[in-house]
Amino acid sequence: MKTIQSALAGFHRHCLREPDLTRRSCRAARQGLPGLHALFGRHPTPFSPTPWLRSPEFFREMSALCRNLSDILEQAGRMALEDEDLLDAYQFPAVFQEILRIDPGYRRLAPVLRLDGHFVRGVFRIVETNADGSAGMNDSNAIERALLATPLYSYFADRGPIESLEMVDSLARMLARYSRVSGDRGATCVGILDRRGISTASEFVAVQQALRRLGQNAVLVTPEDLAVRDGLRARGTRITLVYRRLVTADAFQMWSSLGPLLEAYRAGAIRMVGSFRSELLHSKAVLAIMRDSHVRARIGPAGRRLIDRHVPPAFLLTPASAERTVSARRRWILKPLDSYGSRGVFVGNTLTRKSWKKALAHALAAGRYLLQEYVPAPREPVLRIVDNRPKISMEMTSVGFFIYDGVMAGPYVRSGPAHPLSISYGAVTRPGFRFRAWKRA
Repeated sequence: MKTIQSALAGFHRHCLREPDLTRRSCRAARQGLPGLHALFGRHPTPFSPTPWLRSPEFFREMSALCRNLSDILEQAGRMALEDEDLLDAYQFPAVFQEILRIDPGYRRLAPVLRLDGHFVRGVFRIVETNADGSAGMNDSNAIERALLATPLYSYFADRGPIESLEMVDSLARMLARYSRVSGDRGATCVGILDRRGISTASEFVAVQQALRRLGQNAVLVTPEDLAVRDGLRARGTRITLVYRRLVTADAFQMWSSLGPLLEAYRAGAIRMVGSFRSELLHSKAVLAIMRDSHVRARIGPAGRRLIDRHVPPAFLLTPASAERTVSARRRWILKPLDSYGSRGVFVGNTLTRKSWKKALAHALAAGRYLLQEYVPAPREPVLRIVDNRPKISMEMTSVGFFIYDGVMAGPYVRSGPAHPLSISYGAVTRPGFRFRAWKRA
């Protein structure tokens, strides 16, 4: 780790010594992002050239940890599917309970999963799980590709190889596997599904192109495009596999528009990645369920040790639990069970006592909130172009790890000056690399 820190410090010194080179390289990388489908809305995804560097040994250890944690999450989710008391903790609408009972045709609840967390004194602490609509894999890889092509990154040429962990083609290969085993002997087609106007829509094109490189037909669809006619169809094309990027929270808001999708799903006419069962791992309620005594008894001593080390305490918001946090608000963070993009999140450490009580009252009235122990994000030196010059400041950093079918694919790194660490709130995406140094920086 010291070698990596030395290499990063040397890179930052290089950036400050060569401001014109840094500025030109960042501009060139930014101009290349639209062609790589890395857009947030209509603009190139905001990024920092500061790389997040870790050793091959680190990634091997994280791969093992991600597999173990995802297996525990899967076990907890399946227990909830079989136990009405546990399932009640999710507070799902009644209409959704019926959908959960439908067998999606495969065992894993969340073939696509992202674990977001903070490294606290070297220990990865999960702050959120993402299954439905997990985004950012293409942004990360596109930013890495764009920066590696700039003169600025030639700094690493004589200090050790840096390698991007590919996350889009591997996702496409997984989707193609699910499509091929769908039982349909005819042509297969993957429908990449979300609502109109989503800010991460450009990523769908990258996934579509990756599928087509594998010889797999793929189309981008919205719920309004779908119809049931000899199977599920979109604008005349028969869909055999749906890659659902439509998050369940949005699906609830447009449930009446999902008739054809739900009909095909109930009839077993399609497979869906992820199925509606993925919400059992996407909902933040799973973080509280992992602390349930029945779940802890089932997962055994090794699983309990992993939870205690990597999953901060969390519990559902009730009037009693809210009252217990009033005098200790700095220890807690308040989150909706099924929101995304950091919407509706309240960080006790940033609020006055009065504001915290107001947030609790709002959450109790709205329902479906979680209280989670606050895990401070570490601060790291991050370079941005400010007033047309490179500037380094200490920013909070959060790391997510994409997991496909239980296998870790790569990191998704964001840094920002304050919580929440979301692009919508001024954070930037950083490239994440596997780095093996052979010279001191």
